[in-house]
Amino acid sequence: MGVPFPALKTMVTVFLLLMGNMSPVVLQSSTPLSMVKAFAYEVVTPGSSLACNTVQDLVDTHHKVTVVIQVENWTRYRMMVPRLQIANDGASITNPVAILPGKREAFAVRMPSSGRKGVYGTVSWELIKANRRFVLMWSAPYDFNHHSNWLGLGMTGEGLVDVAAGNTWFDQMYYNSSNASLKFVRKKFYYNVDPFIYSNEKFEAEGEMTNGHKVWVRVIVRPSNNWEDLAYVIRQKLD
Repeated sequence: MGVPFPALKTMVTVFLLLMGNMSPVVLQSSTPLSMVKAFAYEVVTPGSSLACNTVQDLVDTHHKVTVVIQVENWTRYRMMVPRLQIANDGASITNPVAILPGKREAFAVRMPSSGRKGVYGTVSWELIKANRRFVLMWSAPYDFNHHSNWLGLGMTGEGLVDVAAGNTWFDQMYYNSSNASLKFVRKKFYYNVDPFIYSNEKFEAEGEMTNGHKVWVRVIVRPSNNWEDLAYVIRQKLD
């Protein structure tokens, strides 16, 4: 015996009401990260800081310790309001700039002009409309007998976009551990120079660092679980 029409109509109505009250589910793309990387390497292009220079051009040959930091933005969010905080008396050779989606930018720092010191500090960018900051910590020592190169990657919690005063972030990321306002991972680059990854619910950052005194840092910031948040130039290649 068939189901009477009014009963069927009631069932459909209840189903639609239930569906309407459910939160939307964002599914992780089935596209593998390896494919995303292959496309990104094709379409992510140099930004303003690299328009007339290569990364090698930024290296200061007059000082023993220099660090060139390159960051690629694979997300759809603009990385704005850069803040460089050198934790000792080292100096910037060039300054960090905003990083638009689908762009790579770089800047360089060096050891002090006098004394046997390296250079260390943090740099951060606000991810506009994501309401958080990406924070990068580096340490490049003068003397490898006592210290090694270190790199740290992390992000502030949602809604936290203010820059911590002074050396607060450097001290936390070099000496201490994550807390509610800033979560991060760090790695020593001495024998093992393989890349490492910081990840949260929305983003991940993959970083690597050389282990000499002319240091090159390369970091990629990308979505962690939703390719819809990729930069448009990368997303186009996936369609």
